Amino acid sequence: MRTYGFYGWQTADIKSKNGLTPRDCYDLLSDIWSADTCAPRMRERWSAENKTLGQCSITAFLMQDIFGGKVYGVPREGGNFHCFNDVDGCVFDLTSEQFGCEKLDYTGCPEQMREVHFSKTEKRERYELLKARLYEIMPVIRPVRDEALERYARIYAAAFSGEPWNDHWTPEDALIHVGELMKSEQAYGLEYVVGGEVEGFILGTSMMFHYGRTFEINDLAVAPEYQRQGIGRRLLERCLSDIKEQGMVGAHLITASKGVLPEFYGEYGFKEETEVTLMGLKLIL
Repeated sequence: MRTYGFYGWQTADIKSKNGLTPRDCYDLLSDIWSADTCAPRMRERWSAENKTLGQCSITAFLMQDIFGGKVYGVPREGGNFHCFNDVDGCVFDLTSEQFGCEKLDYTGCPEQMREVHFSKTEKRERYELLKARLYEIMPVIRPVRDEALERYARIYAAAFSGEPWNDHWTPEDALIHVGELMKSEQAYGLEYVVGGEVEGFILGTSMMFHYGRTFEINDLAVAPEYQRQGIGRRLLERCLSDIKEQGMVGAHLITASKGVLPEFYGEYGFKEETEVTLMGLKLIL
């Protein structure tokens, strides 16, 4: 795991609805913190090397929007407070690096209210600016859409034509494959959007059995240029959470028998079935 410099990064593993952690948000914010989102009194000292300077309150309240929890403030000179987040005991401070080697005391700090902070027009405007920039680049997980079918097909053909499957998929065949799944009345799926473009999706169908309704994950595909960035994990985790809320009693899938994929799905509790055998018949040799 990559190391970070902000306070609480080691345990900042809570996840937003879109599967992002505070560490992910730090990565995104690192590209958009700027002099014009810095507190005016510190703006002359802001630099790309000290990018978190003067960003504490607007960042903390933005993280509260995404993760919930409360915002607290470390008392500073002049009656000011340095803001940080506490989400059900997960304490993190994305802007702590501005203090260098100084160790802040995060215990017993007073709660900070956005109504008080945003009574200052300039601070509210900086918060809105930072939020708009973050939401513009922040990945989004949302239900699949019919109008994105061709994009899903291109992703599917590219992903499954490569490792570890190396199957020969054309976009035309993939369009039929994904389209047939989406037409099912019991279909459910999610897409992963980065910068307004779909870069991955998960899709499956459910079926009723004597022990309850189960979900079959038919497709999980990520555009090759976005693979190994955690997108597949976020899609799978969100999908499993959603179908559990829908009352599904289980999930199953077909994957490669060797390589990284069995290990990947095994991390989420999927196991090789021992009570059933997958059998196939080739009709055209």
